[in-house]
Amino acid sequence: MIFVFRPVSLWQRLALLLVFDLAGIGTLRAQYEKYEGKTVRVIQFDPVKQPLEPDELHQMLPLKIGEPLRRETVRDSIARLFATGRYADIQVDVASYQEGVVVRFLTKESWFVGSVGISGRVSEPPGAPQLANAARLDLGQPFQQEELAQAQSNLRRLFERNGLFRAKVNSTLDWNTGKDYQQVNIRFDVESGPRARFTTPVITGDPKMDARRILSATAFRRWLIHSWKPMTETRLREGLNGVRSLYLKDHRLEARVTSEGVSYDIETNAAQPTLHIDAGPRIDVRTIGGKVSQRTLQRYVPIFEEHAVDHDLLVEGARNLRDYFQSVGYFDAEVEFKEQNVINDRSTIDYLVNRGDRHKLVHIEITGNRYFTEQQLRERMFLRPAYFLEFPHGRYSESLLRRDEESISNLYRQNGFRDVQVTHRVADNFANKPEQIAVYIQVAEGPQYFIATLAVQGIQSLDEKEVHSKLTSVGGQPFSEFSVAVDRDTILEQYFKAGFPGATFEWSSKPAPDDPFHVDLVYVVHEGTRQFVRQVIYSGNRTTKSWLIDHALGLNPGDPLSPTEVTETQRKLYDLGVFSRVDAAIQDPDGETDQKYILYDLEEARRYSLAVGVGAEIAQIGGCSTCLDAPAGQTGFSPRVSATISRNNLWGLAHSVSLRTSASTLEQQALGTYTWPRFGNNPNLNLTITGLAENSKDIRTFSYRRYEGSLQLSQRISKATTFFYRYTYRAVAIDEKTLKISPFLIPLLSQPVKLGLTSFALVQDHRDDPLEPHKGYYSSVDLGLAERAFGSERDLFRFLGRNASYYSLGPKVVLARSTEFGNIYAFHAGTDQLDAVPLPERFFGGGSTSHRGFPEEQAGPRDLETGFPLGGTAELFNQTELRFPLIGENIGAVLFHDMGNSYASLSDVSFRIHQRNLTDFDYMVHAVGMGLRYKTPVGPLRLDLAYSLNPPRFFGFNGTEQELLNAGTKPCTPGEPYASLCVQTGVSHFQFFFSIGQTF
Repeated sequence: MIFVFRPVSLWQRLALLLVFDLAGIGTLRAQYEKYEGKTVRVIQFDPVKQPLEPDELHQMLPLKIGEPLRRETVRDSIARLFATGRYADIQVDVASYQEGVVVRFLTKESWFVGSVGISGRVSEPPGAPQLANAARLDLGQPFQQEELAQAQSNLRRLFERNGLFRAKVNSTLDWNTGKDYQQVNIRFDVESGPRARFTTPVITGDPKMDARRILSATAFRRWLIHSWKPMTETRLREGLNGVRSLYLKDHRLEARVTSEGVSYDIETNAAQPTLHIDAGPRIDVRTIGGKVSQRTLQRYVPIFEEHAVDHDLLVEGARNLRDYFQSVGYFDAEVEFKEQNVINDRSTIDYLVNRGDRHKLVHIEITGNRYFTEQQLRERMFLRPAYFLEFPHGRYSESLLRRDEESISNLYRQNGFRDVQVTHRVADNFANKPEQIAVYIQVAEGPQYFIATLAVQGIQSLDEKEVHSKLTSVGGQPFSEFSVAVDRDTILEQYFKAGFPGATFEWSSKPAPDDPFHVDLVYVVHEGTRQFVRQVIYSGNRTTKSWLIDHALGLNPGDPLSPTEVTETQRKLYDLGVFSRVDAAIQDPDGETDQKYILYDLEEARRYSLAVGVGAEIAQIGGCSTCLDAPAGQTGFSPRVSATISRNNLWGLAHSVSLRTSASTLEQQALGTYTWPRFGNNPNLNLTITGLAENSKDIRTFSYRRYEGSLQLSQRISKATTFFYRYTYRAVAIDEKTLKISPFLIPLLSQPVKLGLTSFALVQDHRDDPLEPHKGYYSSVDLGLAERAFGSERDLFRFLGRNASYYSLGPKVVLARSTEFGNIYAFHAGTDQLDAVPLPERFFGGGSTSHRGFPEEQAGPRDLETGFPLGGTAELFNQTELRFPLIGENIGAVLFHDMGNSYASLSDVSFRIHQRNLTDFDYMVHAVGMGLRYKTPVGPLRLDLAYSLNPPRFFGFNGTEQELLNAGTKPCTPGEPYASLCVQTGVSHFQFFFSIGQTF
């Protein structure tokens, strides 16, 4: 005898069970009654392999072997199985067996949505991700066959909204890949077909405007050749917005522009939108009594943005305008509005402004505060007294004042002052000056409430001591609902991590019996059912190796099902750098079972990418490559283009290779890079192999060609600390035709040099914000050794260290300093270190990031005949900046002092500030200046103007290269034929730099 239950929805399940329970099923019920009360000898499942483990099945069933068979028990067993969500159909068969009965559950599994993919010929837009989302088949949710037709319909509508009216959509279901875990992968095979083009739209309603102007505003047609654009959903939406903007410019603020659909002509492949337009009257918005630009009105009066005129929006506009006038010093401003009736298709809204006298907020005083200092309260306030150019009249408005009062009140309440009261008083005629005002804030703290006792009830599965150790509310501490909310999140987070997704939290408090300002606090935790990971399933990795993904998984079968760890694993998969999308879900999250499948649906990113950029440099960048008349550089312009092509996820291992090329009038470069992340399966190790070919003129003394290969292993020790281990081999050759120094030095300095350098670097970054640091420090040390054993033709040791620190002197004032020191020591060099170090390997300091008293790469020793820089083997630079706001929130300024130089050798490093003669360059050069900073999302735009207090002077040869050759060894010796071509020159006192990002 078989009992059949095939419910589709929960309500159908309940209805069938109710009918079975109350009314019976006729003959079936009568037959069942002969088995009622007999002992259950065997419980079987057909098929034998069930979605749930046998132990789990028998544990959850109310029906037990050895107990009497009861109708209610069978009903409850069926309901319990359906509640797991793993079954689509259940039949119960009862038969006699060994003076009892055998009960067989004949089951049919449910299926759940797995990967949803798009294949075929798709003309974007829409793209594949947009199509997959439009299907509305969510990962891990129960799959119903009828949902597939709806999904296909959704895709067709999306295609039609983008002008693809002939799109074809078919679906393929892959049941086999999810056979073990009831997951069906769905693939939609699409062919988007040709895209329709716009044609002249149909305009209905009351447009009150020439149709040609409306058509032009839609931008459906190209402005020059007047051909119709292909239809897309974005273009249609932008067309509607263009028409709305047209009516807004015509002061028709209540204009309604909507789309009533698009008709398609299959013969011409044309899409004709229908636009319904109700223009409404012209509405002029004016201010009387206070001059306000139209742009300011549109910013503060919301009727422009909402395209609607109602009382609430007008009131909000009046309030915003009042705050605007108060923010520019009219602290007594009052704003009201008056609407005029519509006459001859025109209406007027007048904002009546009574600005009052202009004031300046010069003083803010807080009294009554004992628990917090005035500085602690001021840090949370928006009000600001007048300050130079940033806030010439101070920052004040009634809304800001209310916000500050609320902020101070919240701070006190968070620390146990439940009855705190914050009031204010605004006083005119401060310091006997009528235009100056002061704001006095009075704090009535009231009593502070403390926790007498804390009891946490309901903790059974977690370590109670560990839970208590993470709470902020403990006996003797201030009591506040804010702390209770923090504790609630802390406790629930621990339970979520431990696999209790249904855990709940309640709390209560009552006055302590001995002290009215102490409370007894009680937390009650309801743990709920604990869930575990049955298996982690991922799909969509067509190229990426499975073992690479397995190493990124933070969840394993049997682990507690932690939503936090699910999200963390999702982040780790993104960090592999090979997936453009990682969707995470729990299969059948509502099913009542403690073993869950965790699903990750992956979409691999494009393996090839191309990036192109253009830029330019404007600075003291020197003259031509063969001229001798600009040893200290001269203002110039250098355009620059770059292109980078990358191939990602090589061999499915997340390796990548890229080629970056750049070209300018100063430099041509090609850089090839091979990256092996997570080297040796260690997430903290990255291996990089690079090859570089460069032709550079960026050092004015010479042009050079460099060929370089390097092998680098980076090791991340912590969030702030990284080690770099590197071997570099490079060959540098100087173009003798461009060497602007004495010809007699050419054999020594222009010969090709091959250098094999093994180096170690350490970087520590403890800044609070790398783009705009306010506190912390940044340190780096680079040690390198070039030796014949490493394939080097020169033996030298190289050290370069840098330390920068940042100190906050107030809410927005930062003192920043940076010190850089370097030295190159040549082995077997005799007594002259400078001659022993190849010219391209020397320190060429100076410029926007090291010393703004010099043009780029112009610090240090120079050639005594031509004046061009030779570089040094040691360098010492120190930069100090005071950064502060200047105008508003986005424009800041800096005052800076730079000091230092590049020196011939370590023994020549000196703090001397005077140049002894025109051949002395080993002294400390100082420069002062100021700069402007403009905030952008990628860092501040920077303009620095520097004045060098003691720039170097030197001889420069003002002749040609042939005249320099003819001059021999003494071109600047008095009495020599070419001595008149030697002129005394030097680095300019004034320098300027324009770039992006802070100096350091």
